Amino acid sequence: MIKKVLENIAYLYYPKNICAWTERDKLIASDEYKKLRSLIDSFDTEESIRERKVLTDEFEQDYTLKEFQDFSKLDHWEDRCLTFFLNVIENGELKSINLYISFLVPYYVIQTITHKNQMVIPQSKIDELEKNSSETRKIDELVLEVEKIVENKLSYQKFPKELLNVVLEDISFQDSYLGEFKMFNAFFNNQSVRE
Repeated sequence: MIKKVLENIAYLYYPKNICAWTERDKLIASDEYKKLRSLIDSFDTEESIRERKVLTDEFEQDYTLKEFQDFSKLDHWEDRCLTFFLNVIENGELKSINLYISFLVPYYVIQTITHKNQMVIPQSKIDELEKNSSETRKIDELVLEVEKIVENKLSYQKFPKELLNVVLEDISFQDSYLGEFKMFNAFFNNQSVRE
């Protein structure tokens, strides 16, 4: 049932059977796109920034979560969510917590990533940062803390995991062709997310 509800909400913001690649002018002229663009624009205002501050103020009270960075891209990227990012070092590995908070539906997604074989930060620096860190919580515990904050402060729920990669066959947007656009893309952004 929730799948059908979410599909119907998606169709309010994305026109059916218009390819973003070959019919861009038609997409931009559609009522659905205009509604989506208007909503995106409304989340890039001073009022929205104040509302986001409620969340970031809560993160500020935690010695690790205060390092969350706001990577929301509401302008030309047309993200449908707020995006927060936090690096964590655990067991000698660089990991990250990505928090996506939709503004189309009252849902959020948290994705954790282990950056294996990354070349940006040398292993010696990772080891040094871990040694000097006072954080004793594991990444899973930090995720639970973030979930608690988002659910208590915003009254949002976790997006159903089993629906994240469900394809909406008749929607195309940004760099997704018809048959490639997923539920995560509809309500968050055009990245890929693991279940």
